[in-house]
Amino acid sequence: MTSAEDRYRAAISTMDAAAREQDEQRGLRERRVAEAETQAREGLKNELAAAQKYAEHMDELNKRKQSAGGWATEKTLADKGRESLMEFGVQDEEADTGYTAYPTPSYGTPVQAAPPAPEPPAPPAPEPPKRGRHARQPDDEDDFSSTSWLV
Repeated sequence: MTSAEDRYRAAISTMDAAAREQDEQRGLRERRVAEAETQAREGLKNELAAAQKYAEHMDELNKRKQSAGGWATEKTLADKGRESLMEFGVQDEEADTGYTAYPTPSYGTPVQAAPPAPEPPAPPAPEPPKRGRHARQPDDEDDFSSTSWLV
């Protein structure tokens, strides 16, 4: 009877090992699914932010177009940001520092610049095309006197 008990215990042990392995695989799958969900959620958040910025930009362009009487001109649709404004005088960044940007003085002997590289020789002039022995001389004006215009 010991052999039947041994076989029974071996079968129970094998089934317990299979159940543990299935539980570990299920846990691994669930972790991978959770990681994929978080990555997808972050990606969708980024795409949503970009889509919102795009929608706001298009709304702004549409408002500009409507305020211009429905004309979508280059000036109407141009960005109204800092880069498109004309500025005169001291820039805001320079005004905050309190320093004026003067050129740096050079002391001592001036630094010699490297001699310029010699220019490559000019390519030879192309030869004029050769004409055949019986070729006609080119006319400055075409003669249409023998053409019938009533055809």
